[in-house]
Amino acid sequence: MNENFRSTTTVKRYTVAEANAMLPLLRSIVSDICEVFRNVTGRRVDLHRLLRQRERGSGQQYDDEVAETRADLQEEYDKIWKYREELEALGVILRQPEQGAIEFPARVSGREAYLSWQLGEEEVRYWREEDAPWTARKLISLSEQS
Repeated sequence: MNENFRSTTTVKRYTVAEANAMLPLLRSIVSDICEVFRNVTGRRVDLHRLLRQRERGSGQQYDDEVAETRADLQEEYDKIWKYREELEALGVILRQPEQGAIEFPARVSGREAYLSWQLGEEEVRYWREEDAPWTARKLISLSEQS
């Protein structure tokens, strides 16, 4: 592999104003993601229950129900994947689907960073440095909003 290879893909970097302008659309997508994620959680619980029951007594009924639940679960995972692709096409990154957390690539005070938002927040008010964990989000100051 050529070590001098550099990606020619440019990453869209958002300002706070641009990120906030996208929130009406993103709220809808992220709400859908959270709903599907809740469905996934419920189906996983159902699958584990069925697998425990199947261990106690085998039978075609359990095998059919397990197969159906697995297929339903895969369908839900596929939906999340499609929503993730939709966000990526907008230049937005899905970080925590269960919480509805997304991030926008940005530059904050000249540094590579992410603007952070999650469902329930009125606007984009947080950021984190590129290498920092999600939990290290900081409140955006007025000087950092450009």
